[in-house]
Amino acid sequence: MNSGPTPEGDDAAGSGPAGSGPAGSGSAGSGSAGSGPAGPSSDGSGPVDPAVRQLEAWDAAAGAWEALRQPYAEARCLMGAAHAALASGDRQGAAARLGRARELATRLGATPLLEQLDVFARRARIGGSEETADGHPLGLTARELEVLCEVTKGRSNREIAEALFISVKTVSVHVSNILAKLGVATRGEAAATAHRLRLFDAPL
Repeated sequence: MNSGPTPEGDDAAGSGPAGSGPAGSGSAGSGSAGSGPAGPSSDGSGPVDPAVRQLEAWDAAAGAWEALRQPYAEARCLMGAAHAALASGDRQGAAARLGRARELATRLGATPLLEQLDVFARRARIGGSEETADGHPLGLTARELEVLCEVTKGRSNREIAEALFISVKTVSVHVSNILAKLGVATRGEAAATAHRLRLFDAPL
């Protein structure tokens, strides 16, 4: 396979780089992408966040392409990893992966890819003046970002609770905080705001 992934239109946290890794590498198309709520981790420490699994899948794909010395495909996977990191609330991790992808794209003279990376950085406000002190957009915590991502999918509080392994009451509190921080009155308005700001956009 000679090109990176192009999961257009999918949420970074909800779709992985299935089939985007080098054939036979076993690291990218593992089948974990797009699955439901994660089960217990292999070490028995508790459930694994689906967004974290997607991040690990993108990172594995990027590492496989790096090993094969395919910098363009590596950069595309790093961009996917940056989106997944952002969706899981890890803005520093997203910025680090974005920086590495820009470095590779610059070295290759891949102008279209550089433009995509710059658009992503602007939309995510990575390094921008609109970031809050803790690095999360709009003052939302990492967990609130996870809940908001689920709200944009039209899920109920009970469905969100099952997906994130938290109580329905906790979800309700998070939703109330999200509405207050976004300055909106309804879940639909919160989802519309997230879509307008492209908080959970997948790579182009």
